[in-house]
Amino acid sequence: MDLSVIIPCLNEQDTLSICINKCIKSFDKSNIKGEVIIADNGSTDGSIEIAKKLGVKIVNVKEKGYGNALIKGIESSSGKYIIMGDADDSYDFSKLDDFYKKLLEGYDIVQGCRFSIGGGKIEKSAMPLSHKYIGNPLFSFISKIFFSLPFNDVYCGFRGFRKDIFIKLNHFSNGMVFAIENLIKFKVNGYKCAEIPVVLHKDGRKKSKSHLNTISDGWKTLRFLLVASPKWIYFFPSLILLILSFYNLYDLLNTLNRVQIYFSYIILTKSITYFLLSFQIFMFGLFASLIAIKLKLLKSKFINNFFKIFKLRYAFYLSFVCISTIISFNIFDYAPMNDNIFFDILNYSTILFSVLVVLNSLYVSLITLDEKIN
Repeated sequence: MDLSVIIPCLNEQDTLSICINKCIKSFDKSNIKGEVIIADNGSTDGSIEIAKKLGVKIVNVKEKGYGNALIKGIESSSGKYIIMGDADDSYDFSKLDDFYKKLLEGYDIVQGCRFSIGGGKIEKSAMPLSHKYIGNPLFSFISKIFFSLPFNDVYCGFRGFRKDIFIKLNHFSNGMVFAIENLIKFKVNGYKCAEIPVVLHKDGRKKSKSHLNTISDGWKTLRFLLVASPKWIYFFPSLILLILSFYNLYDLLNTLNRVQIYFSYIILTKSITYFLLSFQIFMFGLFASLIAIKLKLLKSKFINNFFKIFKLRYAFYLSFVCISTIISFNIFDYAPMNDNIFFDILNYSTILFSVLVVLNSLYVSLITLDEKIN
């Protein structure tokens, strides 16, 4: 089998037959040995009956979600190449040959682009304004900056790729984030990428509605990008804060040579704040790196070498030294301070606590990114 076309389906009776017939005609026109697979995600409107009448393969996917449907459909396919597209007739399946020819040229993944910057076109009312002018351009721009993706439309669902490579990359996203995960994994693993222009037509469905959830899908995408992003966005700020910490500590030592005791405590507090923020951001980057490596989104010699040196017991030793030092200071009343200084330090500590709450909340979000993470 040369080509498998995967169409995720959830109550698409208005347009499903149109999409299937376009695929079959495209096979005949270009003399492609192909198959159409309907990855059904629990349709109750007669979509399955339509697919059966047209004689295409149906894969029943119990786990809900765009990514789940596509992954199961691809795993059940027989083709060397995969082309995926939505069942709402917003993509023209009669143009399958445009993707297929690019794949035959040696490209491992071929992405469609609906925006004019990539030669594409969006018909009037075919895309919500928030997606057209905010969501898609923003995430496409971030993906270019972070991963050097050669794509101008990372959320376009009309694309083709080699099945054998897809299987090796072990995709995990069960929802719309799948669209970006798929592109990033092909790119960061060194596979050949191409983009071709496509036309986004207005959704042809009348009885069913779009399955997109703008806020939820956008938040999940942002979380995913935080995991997959290049780690300099964590480690560089961490280094800057560490330098500021030592700079303030140096300033503190000079202050102690003067009589400005009050300001010395303020400087000390700032130094501690910068140091703890530096540590927290570094750890956040480390956690994100570990997840990214596990999900095959990152290859990092730095992380591998770090864990050759780092041992868990060292963390316990460091904690013991810090706690012992604090206890000693309290026993010997090493740093007495008046009420004003106490409140100043309390203010700085409150600010620090607030920042850490935010950072650790993000960390929890990353850890619970997807239920399929083992």
